[in-house]
Amino acid sequence: MIKGIGAVGDSITHGFLDDHNLGWFARLGQMILAEHPGEYVFNNMSQAGDDITNAVHRAANEVLSRKFDLILVNIGINDLRRRKECDMRLDFSEGVRQTYWQRLLETLQLSGAKIVVTDLLPVVEGRYTEDATLERLNSDVEDYNAQIKQICRQYNITFFERYASWIEKDYSSLYKDAVHPNAQGHQLIAQQMFDFLKTENLI
Repeated sequence: MIKGIGAVGDSITHGFLDDHNLGWFARLGQMILAEHPGEYVFNNMSQAGDDITNAVHRAANEVLSRKFDLILVNIGINDLRRRKECDMRLDFSEGVRQTYWQRLLETLQLSGAKIVVTDLLPVVEGRYTEDATLERLNSDVEDYNAQIKQICRQYNITFFERYASWIEKDYSSLYKDAVHPNAQGHQLIAQQMFDFLKTENLI
């Protein structure tokens, strides 16, 4: 029986700014099919600009209307936008993020699929120009990753951590801008996900 793998995320999961117009999810699909030809189909339900609130509605409208065996979730970097020269901290408070992550995971669990949530990757803070009106900080990413990890633990959902392995290297060469990976970055994400899924016996 052919198995279905879906992805819920934002522009990073959608593949935005990948020079080869693939993104890590399509690259992952190529890797999986190379070892398991004809055994899987893939559906990327990610949308550029989505935040955790959008992901809840997308999961209800798109995930639950299809049959998936595995769902990969990479969402949240758009929840951490800071507006420069403004007293406002983040677009979403910790409490709002908590509520919507719980709704997202509860919705995804209704699908009966296995779920893997990834942490958020670091941003390249030095890439923001003086004219930039929005920015994201790695201190916020680290705090959010810890929060997402704790929520996944509460729901007994697999959490895949990558931040530490990226922050320890010169990861700026893997990015097109401050947030979005380039083709090399997407390839690394796909390889890390592929290795993780094999280790966890999910493919």
